[in-house]
Formats: sequence, structure tokens, C-alpha cells
Amino acid sequence: MLGRYFNKLIVFSIIFGFFSNNALAVKLTVEQRLELLEKELIANKQELKATRQELNLYKEIAERRDNPPMPVAGAPAKVTGGERVRAQTPAPARSAKGAAAADVADGAGAAKETSITLADISSYVKDDLGFTYSGYFRSGWATAAHGVPKSWAIGSLGRFGNEYGGWFDLILKQKVYDADGKTAHAVVWLDGNVGQSYSNGVFDSTSDNLLQFSDMYLTTTGFLPFLPDSSLWVGKHYLRNYEIQMLDWKAHKADSAGGVGLENIQAGTGKLDIALMRQDLKVYAKDYSTTEQANTNAVDVRMRDIPLWDKATLGVYGKYNMANKSDTQRENEQRDTFFAMKDAWLGTVVLRQNFANGGFNEWTVQAANNSVASGFMHISDANPDYGSNTYYYGDHTGGTAYRLISQGETYLRPDVIVANALVYGRGNDLYSYETGAHTDFETFRAVARPAYIWNQYNQTGVELAYFNQTNNANNTAYHESGYKTTLFHTLKVNTSMLTSRPEIRFYATYLKILENDIDQFAFEDEKDDQVSVGVQAEVWW
Repeated sequence: MLGRYFNKLIVFSIIFGFFSNNALAVKLTVEQRLELLEKELIANKQELKATRQELNLYKEIAERRDNPPMPVAGAPAKVTGGERVRAQTPAPARSAKGAAAADVADGAGAAKETSITLADISSYVKDDLGFTYSGYFRSGWATAAHGVPKSWAIGSLGRFGNEYGGWFDLILKQKVYDADGKTAHAVVWLDGNVGQSYSNGVFDSTSDNLLQFSDMYLTTTGFLPFLPDSSLWVGKHYLRNYEIQMLDWKAHKADSAGGVGLENIQAGTGKLDIALMRQDLKVYAKDYSTTEQANTNAVDVRMRDIPLWDKATLGVYGKYNMANKSDTQRENEQRDTFFAMKDAWLGTVVLRQNFANGGFNEWTVQAANNSVASGFMHISDANPDYGSNTYYYGDHTGGTAYRLISQGETYLRPDVIVANALVYGRGNDLYSYETGAHTDFETFRAVARPAYIWNQYNQTGVELAYFNQTNNANNTAYHESGYKTTLFHTLKVNTSMLTSRPEIRFYATYLKILENDIDQFAFEDEKDDQVSVGVQAEVWW
């Protein structure tokens, strides 16, 4: 394009020279010469304009190559958050004296252009608003070969393909102060259950539609000068429970109506958490005709994240529950008209080993006494609770129990994963809510879930589970045992079984009761087995 432009200029110059030297046979007038020059000038301007447009196009293509543009609305490209946008930072104010000379010399008077990502902007907006909404729920459809599908021994045989509720957690957190190195956040946590049997979802205490406030507290940092990086919280809250995920119960658990705690205290190479909590209970009379309110408190102390060796950490936890009895309650206990409340303790040691292939395993040793140890015997769960829901009853005579737990997952090959939950426990001279006082027990529970990984989004596998428990009381042995087989295919977002959600599970489950002396459970039509099929979604965010 430029070459043609310069060639025309040369031709024009030659013609003009001939004209000026009378080289043409026909002599042109001055008006004709001016008209010819005007036409050539117009043509040259048009040619120059086209050349500039072409140069601008080349420049735009080069800029797009070096700095890809952000997708516009309606464009098929997906915004990833890594796209960069340009922003100008105004130049700092300068005095008038010598400003012009200095600006020319060093360019300081010009606004500076910086580049930030959309993710940076999003993070800033979220932090500025100070509000987060997180939660969890599971929900689905299921049916059984003989009527209503029933769950049995979830805490012994596992939850996969064996749960038909719609549990949920909704957590609201709002920043209320952030200045001078101090922060304060208000937290409200609601949880409950939405029944999966009837379409009516109205919450009430007589159905399986439940709603409660499990947490409502204020958490702060920076208000204690001697612990600037630790969290001080006050309200209805407790230290995080340690869950055995596949069995759906908490190995180390606290309940709180209100409390105060300090978390993330730097203690050597680990972290220290301390909480003081209130949990009042309704104590039954010996004839179960009435109850009285008893004030109880608990101290929960935990040392966690203690490094041992490569990818291994240790946690040591302790909890102590105690009753704050009135004179009237002491008199009722002395008259043997109400059950006597006994202090109870729980000790837990957790060793966690992360594997190079992305898996992990946790080995746990626990010991407890009195009513907390009674929780180790539960068939459907094994929570170490001080009471039974909101009640306290039973003749607790200082008995003790211990248990060994393993849980985790690992990749046997890049396309094969297996998760596990194993429990062995035993105890002596405990109160059982099924078999009564002075019960000795021994329990074994095993769940394994191997699966083939088709890709990041699909797995097919089987969950196999078995348990056996014996309670000995009043010179009688009570046996309970059974097994479960669940075939499944899951739609996932990552390959981990225990740490990736959301997840959709298509399953078929066979449950078999071998012995049921302890809980006397039966499926529909008094059968000792059940075949069920279903699909379940589980998500946290």
C-alpha cells in the first residue's frame, strides 16, 4: 500500500515537471492545472486514510495477542477470574513550584496504570461487605422392596445407601468491626432436618421436620493484647466436633447452650483451644414420673496440629463434664428419688497421616467414664454425650470404656480409591440405655468402600459393612450383628470420596439383621432384611 502511494507521487512529480517546462504539445491553462492538482491531492488523501486504517488494524491485532480482551456479555468464553483489567492510579499531588520541569524529567505527573484480576476485585468486594453464607444438605429419593425404606445401625454399618433424611446446616457470618488490628464477626448457625417421606415440610417437634439454632455467637481477634492472633468467642458455640464421617457420629463431641472460648493459641509447635460451656439437662426421677432441671458445665481443652514427621500431625483432646447441684438436688439424690448425676470425662488422641497420593488416614484412641462412656455402646450412633438428648438418667457407677478408630481414604492405583472406617471398643460396669446398669460390652464395626475412577466426574463401586456387638448384663449376653452391601455409581466433581462435594449417588442396598437382642429392630413386615434403591445428593459450600 505504501509502495503504490510513493509511486504515484513520483509520477505526479514527472507530469508536473513536463507541465512546467511546456513539454506537452497541448498547453494547459492555470485553472486546468489547479484542477488536476486538486484531484491528485484528493486521491492521495484517500490512499493515506486507507493506509492508516490498515496500520491501526495491525496494531489492534498485536495488542489483542499480547493482552487478550475480557469476554463481553453474551460471549461464549467463560470468565475464570484470572482475566486482568487496567486501572489508573492518580498521580500524587505536587507543589506548583518546579512541578512542570520535574514531570517532564521523570514522568511523575502522569497517572500510573496498574493491572488487577477479576478475582482480586471479587475478593475485595466480599471482604468489604464482610458477609458469608455457607452450609450443607443432603436430600434424595428412595424406596424399598417391602414398603417404607428404613435406616438401621447407621453408626455401625455406615450411612451410604442407608439414610433417608434431609439434614441441613445454614451458616450466616457477618463482619461487624474491622479496624486497628481488631475484628469482630457475628455468627448464626441453623440446622435441622427436612423429611423425605411426606411432602409437608412444616417444622414441628412431632414430625421429622426439625429446625434449631445450634450456634449464635460473637467471635473476635485482636482484643487481647497478649494473644493478638487468637480468637475469643462468646455465646452459643463449642469447639469443632471430630466426626467419623462414614458412620455419621462424633468421636469427640461437645454440646453447648452458651459458652466462652479461646482458639488458635500458639503453644509450642501446635495450637491450643479452650472452651467453657453450659449444658443443662432434665434429670429423671427414679420412677420416670417427673424431671428437674440440673445445671451442668463442661471444660474442653485441645492441643492440635502438633507436627510429628513428614505430613503427620497429632491432636490431644480432653473434656470434663460436671454437675452444679442445688441443695434440693443433693437431698433428692440422698433420698434415692432422683438419679444421681456423676461427673464424666473424655480423652482423645488423634494421629493424622497425609499421603503423597492425596489420601489420608486418622488413627484415634479414646477413653471415657460414666455417662460419656455409655455413648460408646450405641448401635445407631456412638456419640460421647453426657446425657441422652436433653435428659439424664441411669445408674452410672464409675465404669470406663475405650475404643480404637481408623478412618481415611487412599488411592491403590490412580484409578482405584478405597475409604475405610474401623472401630473396636469395650467397656465395663456401664449403664446401657438398652440393657441397663452394670453392663459390660464389646463392639467391632468395619466399613470399606472401594471404587473404580472412570474420570474426575464418575466413580463406580461397592460399600461393604459388618458389625458385631455383645452387651453382658444381669448374667445375660445380648448379641447384635448385621451386614450391608451397597452398589453405587456417583457423579462427582473430584476423585476424593470423603473431601469432595457436591456428589450425586445412585445406589442399591441390601441390609441383613443377623441378631437384634439389643435394639429389637425389624424392617417392614417384621422382616430381618431389606432391599432398597435410591438416589441422593449431598453438597456443602
